[in-house]
Amino acid sequence: MLYIVVMFFALLIGIFITHINGRKPSFSNIKFEKSWLLLIAVALQILSSIAEVREYKFATSIAWMVNGTIFCLAFLVIWFNREYFGLWFIGLGAFLNALVMLLNGGRMPVDMSLLGNEAYMAKALDLMQRGADSKHVALDEATRIPILADIISLPGFLGLGMPVISIGDIIVAVGVFLLCLQFVIKPRKIDV
Repeated sequence: MLYIVVMFFALLIGIFITHINGRKPSFSNIKFEKSWLLLIAVALQILSSIAEVREYKFATSIAWMVNGTIFCLAFLVIWFNREYFGLWFIGLGAFLNALVMLLNGGRMPVDMSLLGNEAYMAKALDLMQRGADSKHVALDEATRIPILADIISLPGFLGLGMPVISIGDIIVAVGVFLLCLQFVIKPRKIDV
């Protein structure tokens, strides 16, 4: 929910800024190079999630490889589209998340005490406690760089779907805000 709220406010502010400048928002300038790489990353993420839900053991044993590949594909897209300022923040946040994940067996350490007892979290808590979650692991004394782990609790509806986030997630949210804002306020190119 955090990223949806961030996008909504960025679009709202962008529309307001363009209106003040006497222009209309234009999304016709949005051009992402090599965006098909993101489709591969999303497909890997979906397959990894399916394997996790079905509790296939190989999913956790190759988590570092799958998550590393997803991050590499995302970083390539960021590099090919580096003219978008917001992507630099998204890349930095993703790098911090990737670093802590790769140093902890390819999974993001999570402070489980912050997850609460909501019914929708029961399955996730169970998977983490058993070490069967291919994307998350319980934060403990053996966790490397715990300051970059999921240790920040989101209040209320902002935490729906993502109740605990990392510093990297906050930096990604700033990047998403800047990227959406840039999309709205960037002047339309006129072909001559």
